[in-house]
Amino acid sequence: MYVGQYFQVAERGQFAELIFDAKADSVNTLRNDALIELSECVETIRSSSARGLIIRSGKKLFSAGADVKAFRELFHDGEEAVSEYMQWVHGIYNSIEDLSMPKVAIINGVAAGGGVELALLAEYRLATTDAKISLPEVKLGIMPGWGGMTRLPRVMGLDTSLQWLTTGKNFRANDALTHHFVDGVLDPRQVDLLEEAEAILTACLAGDFDWRARQKEKQSPLKLSDYELAMSLNVARGMVAKVAGKHYPAPTIMLNTIEKAAKCHRDEALAIERQGIVACVDTGVADALVSVSLSDMAVKAKTKSLTKGAEPIQEVGVIGAGIMGGGIAYVTADKGVDVVMKDINKSGLALGLAEANKLLAKQVEKGRKKPAAMGDTLNRIQPTLHNNALETNDLIIEAVVENPKVKEKVLAELEQVAPNAIIASNTSTLMISGLAHALKQPEKFCGIHFFNPVHRMPLVEVIRGEQTSDETITKAVKYVSQLGKTPIVVNDCAGFLVNRCLTPYFHAFNQLVADGGDIPTIDKVMSKGFGWPMGPAYLLDVIGLDTAAHCIDVMDEAFPSRMSKPEVNVIQQLVDHKWFGQKSSQGFYAHIADRRGRIKPQASPESNNLIATLRDGTKEFDADTITLRMMLPMMFEAIRCLDEGVVASPAEADIAMIYGTGFPPFRGGLFYYMDQFGLEKLVQAAAQFKDLGALYEVPQGLLDRVNNNQKFYA
Repeated sequence: MYVGQYFQVAERGQFAELIFDAKADSVNTLRNDALIELSECVETIRSSSARGLIIRSGKKLFSAGADVKAFRELFHDGEEAVSEYMQWVHGIYNSIEDLSMPKVAIINGVAAGGGVELALLAEYRLATTDAKISLPEVKLGIMPGWGGMTRLPRVMGLDTSLQWLTTGKNFRANDALTHHFVDGVLDPRQVDLLEEAEAILTACLAGDFDWRARQKEKQSPLKLSDYELAMSLNVARGMVAKVAGKHYPAPTIMLNTIEKAAKCHRDEALAIERQGIVACVDTGVADALVSVSLSDMAVKAKTKSLTKGAEPIQEVGVIGAGIMGGGIAYVTADKGVDVVMKDINKSGLALGLAEANKLLAKQVEKGRKKPAAMGDTLNRIQPTLHNNALETNDLIIEAVVENPKVKEKVLAELEQVAPNAIIASNTSTLMISGLAHALKQPEKFCGIHFFNPVHRMPLVEVIRGEQTSDETITKAVKYVSQLGKTPIVVNDCAGFLVNRCLTPYFHAFNQLVADGGDIPTIDKVMSKGFGWPMGPAYLLDVIGLDTAAHCIDVMDEAFPSRMSKPEVNVIQQLVDHKWFGQKSSQGFYAHIADRRGRIKPQASPESNNLIATLRDGTKEFDADTITLRMMLPMMFEAIRCLDEGVVASPAEADIAMIYGTGFPPFRGGLFYYMDQFGLEKLVQAAAQFKDLGALYEVPQGLLDRVNNNQKFYA
């Protein structure tokens, strides 16, 4: 009946099928061209003799939703363009819902965003057992704007719909059934999905199912009293304030939108929905989060391209079975890869196995893993004190102490034991090219820098040394992607990308404290104000002040003009007193367990007294000064990394800083943030701090961009 590039309409007896099957794409994306075809499909169906409609996908997934790139272009076109576009889409979707016939949607595989809203147009929905359904728009700083805000509460009930809308979580088929989003869950291996859909439509025509009542329900006001509506929304507002906070306004705008539209019929409610979308766009957070999403997509695409055709890593060796080595062994074995974990003594092996066992036990306790699966994972880890077990490994990761002489000795030994293996160092700061001097085959050596804690941190830096081959990088990236983590390939330098940019941030904090800055105030400004997960003092305590001090030492040697050790070295002074942070219960803060055993930071009189001896009293700094003094050195170092080719693009750098340091996503990434701040304004801001030294010296690359009226993102 109709054949397009995205949609097809087919006859099936007395019924019609609307089939979403994009010919040129591997997934069904609701691009503008697809929506135009969808509108044409409606006219075809309306003029046909069909008495019912089946909406389904021709692919292994239903729909990935709308085109995120088109969203961003739309944001930049302004309020009126956004509203007009949404009104156009609403018109198309309404025309499907208004068809005078019963409709059944079959949801298979993944259904997200606009795809879910397409399924909502049907009166009945069936899901396959493998279905995962989500409305993830909140993660992009917006809301489901193609009718989802209006229809979902009327289909599922307000409380349940708020859980879907404000969290953006994935819900499996059985959850969707429990939540009354779908009417049935089917196993396609056991039943014919189309026959089941036909049976529902036949029952509708026979009068067994009142499909018109369902259609009307989606178009009518919510059946809630003012008291019930207020109760639900007030509870939701409390949860949103706690989880999202002030930096992520979309959930609050969602709640306001639902409140305004609750007593309205469909078309009026959709008009309010459009106003809500415009309000989300106006905050600027939506554009920032879409930028993050696009950068993440670009990184994933690069990884996929780089590893195309590469064989999976089958067996990995981990040398050094401490907390870090145990964590690497755990995440590797948990993804089905065999691990040989080697240490020089039994106590080290016991520590590594204990770490893996602890992480697995937590998964079992939380119901995320069954005991048998825990046993399978542990069985994939082979502890050993001997090198011969490493001979057949595809990849060996050295994770011994951060001492170049020790590492070089271990690496040279590994090369002899397993000459065919790729060898990698998990060093966090030491240059790969320097460590490679100990090897006869430096082309088979690279860095694979995991962040602590390994099981939680999504970023892994893959470091290319001066002589590292492309094949080695490909295998390293393949391994990291097998773990479900995000690999960012960087060129070699001290600290690589993340730690090289983080060290100036710590230098700036050290200087602020030495100049009299109040530590809790600085932490509050940078966490509550700027949006970091924690302030710099607390972050240093969590990382370990001894670890930070070592990093500062390495960077002092590599970049003495900018990152020389400060005259008043507050961090080193605390380390000299054996106050290492959380690990020793004492750092900038005292870390004391509360009644529930949770470690909480508290003011430390001992540390405060020590710091008082290192400076001439205290001084008040306003929030803007604190923010600029903390952020400028980090931003300037990131620019140098980009211009020196340490990182290939602003997008990769932004994802690395978000995933590796917790840089606040609502600010779009470090380079995106600089673009939004204004590059010329950055230069002007730095001028007021020129007396603070080379850390605040404007990079030539920034000056060149200002002179050429350029941004980091086109």
